[in-house]
Amino acid sequence: MSRITLRIQGGRILCPASGVDAPGTVDIAGETVAAVHLGVVPLLEGVPVLDAQGLVVAPGFVDLHAELGEPGFERRETLDHALAAAAQGGFTAVCASPASDPANDCAAITGFLVRRAAEVGGARLLPIAALTLGREGKRLSEMFTLREAGAVAFGDGDRAVVDSGLLRRGMEYAHAVGVPVFEFPEDRRLSGRGTMHEGPVATRLGLKGVPAAAEDVMVWRAVALAEQTGARIHLGPLSTAGAVRAVRLAKAQGLPVTAAVSATHLHLTDEAVAESGYSTHLRLRPPVRGEADRAALRAGLADGTLDAVTSHHSPQTFEDKALEFDLAAPGAIGLGTALGLTLRWAEIEGRPLADVVRALATGPAGVLGRGASIQAGDVADLVVFDPDARTRIEGGQLASKARNTPWLGHALPGRVQWTVVGGRVVHRATA
Repeated sequence: MSRITLRIQGGRILCPASGVDAPGTVDIAGETVAAVHLGVVPLLEGVPVLDAQGLVVAPGFVDLHAELGEPGFERRETLDHALAAAAQGGFTAVCASPASDPANDCAAITGFLVRRAAEVGGARLLPIAALTLGREGKRLSEMFTLREAGAVAFGDGDRAVVDSGLLRRGMEYAHAVGVPVFEFPEDRRLSGRGTMHEGPVATRLGLKGVPAAAEDVMVWRAVALAEQTGARIHLGPLSTAGAVRAVRLAKAQGLPVTAAVSATHLHLTDEAVAESGYSTHLRLRPPVRGEADRAALRAGLADGTLDAVTSHHSPQTFEDKALEFDLAAPGAIGLGTALGLTLRWAEIEGRPLADVVRALATGPAGVLGRGASIQAGDVADLVVFDPDARTRIEGGQLASKARNTPWLGHALPGRVQWTVVGGRVVHRATA
């Protein structure tokens, strides 16, 4: 047996992929899991030990939707801060949106991201390359070359591909390459200059609304193209009941469609905009919507229609948020709050803790065609957290460079004690 380099001892090992939910110890040798011992094990001399008594040991979380700042938007976020924030939130891997400047549409930029992430450390970076050059929706990128450079998926970030024919061809190429297409389902011709959910609250507040149909029609289009091409397509983050219904029907037909919801959208509705006094931390894309939509999102996550919870990390500067609601930049950071908000969802819905791990680890890894488990031979990407703790979200304690979140000052369930990437501790709680 290889020499043990780290032991995580005495925690509740929770691994939905293998069906393990029991007290035990995980031995790590180098970058891989050497053994999983259920029950009590003898002491091991000379090996660093993480005492996980009273804590949960789970596969590391995987985030599917995050803007990491580099290249081009370092004033909002940098890879140093973003990958540290991911590790702080229990994420061992985070998908980097191609919405950078320049866009990640060539092997040189993909390679730069991979190298920078290796230098920085923290969570792993998984590049999503642009489906179209410059994310302009006119010409497909060199997908085979990008895949070889390290791209795990293709998509145009927060822009839907308007040309359905081009999207179809892109899906066909992605299918041949063996990776999914990520589509942000918003028809900008319908959403226009809307800044919050279209409905009575928007009317009362005097703000232009984004109709649910702007999302729904794009989800139905994606379902039709998945049926025609057989290509995997991932949608999200979703925000409407209609989108959840469409994905549920697609899955019932066995179509290769997956979807995610942001942790924030599981909890807030458009009434929060009114209650907050037009707080620009609630200026989001997609917008938080009505109560029926929130209920559908919660139910969709519970029944497996939605595969994953995402942070939808979208950092913005203070200056970009310190404007009138309809002028402020959309987005909120979420790497540091995703676990807490998913635990809160489980509390509200009476769901087991295993569902939280599925939503944050097993499900998103599956979207990428990867595994997330704790078994001998697996890569040692793990998170150790206390589900019973309460963490107050304070700006000064967040590893992210940005502070734009509606959850500042809130106490959320859960606390990440350690995050382990490739057998190395990349985050440990300070208090």
